[in-house]
Amino acid sequence: MTTTPQKFGGPWSLIKVDTVARYYSAFNTALKNRGLKRVCIDAFAGSGDFQYRPRDASPLFDEAEVVETHAGSARRALATEPPFDRIVFIESAAKNIDALSKVALQFPKANVEILRGDANVEVRKLCKSIDWRDTRGVIFLDPFGNSVEWSTIGEIGKTKLDVWYLFPLSGVYRNVPIDRGDLTADKQGAVTRILGTSEWETKFYEPPSRRPDLFSALEAPREPTGDGNRRTANVDAIEAFVLARLRTIFPLVLPPKRLLGATKAPLYSLFFAMANTSPQAQAVAVPIAKHLLAGI
Repeated sequence: MTTTPQKFGGPWSLIKVDTVARYYSAFNTALKNRGLKRVCIDAFAGSGDFQYRPRDASPLFDEAEVVETHAGSARRALATEPPFDRIVFIESAAKNIDALSKVALQFPKANVEILRGDANVEVRKLCKSIDWRDTRGVIFLDPFGNSVEWSTIGEIGKTKLDVWYLFPLSGVYRNVPIDRGDLTADKQGAVTRILGTSEWETKFYEPPSRRPDLFSALEAPREPTGDGNRRTANVDAIEAFVLARLRTIFPLVLPPKRLLGATKAPLYSLFFAMANTSPQAQAVAVPIAKHLLAGI
């Protein structure tokens, strides 16, 4: 049975799915004799497989010869041993759902649900519908762009889920231009939705220094743009702000591992968080997650 893999990403895509898949196995192993149901939620499940063209591939070769197909997070969730009691995939694209359905048929023993719709809406419904008194789980948030709304993060925080969140660091960075005058309403709204507050504006931007010096006095005056505020927050500061925001929701959030692109530019921050307040649960999960993040 053939499927249609998505084409996206690069080596960093393998890193994220390898890390999350290893956690799935460790999570199920730790909980298999605890009398708890185990659920896996993949909120942006895709097609189950993906391909990317190696950066060093020679243009003399045909694409079919240089592109490998890799198991995505959904296929890896299905293949997890020990298995999950329930796996929920959420996807919006019809062609991906068709491919995902074919992948799921290859694992006839798995208890799989495929939900078509907006991941934010479906995740919030799931979080409210599951009885967390006897259920624990893992959710993987691997959005397309800045798709995860802060209200969704807040709802996850009310559950007993362990969270792997591939935060789109470069997506935020690109939406906060150096000159605040270039910050459009669309960009402003996108960043506020993903961070859940407009406070980032005062944290990322500062007014220019008004203290004159010898060189500024000699310069010809420039026409001000917007309010004259400039972005002083670099990638590190933006990532630190995201970490602080997540810690307002979850009782435990580990410092992320930053994933870099082919040119070494920062692309994503891979966060691990826990909605479970139990010290015993945290004592089991944190060493595993720290080890995985350190190994990336």
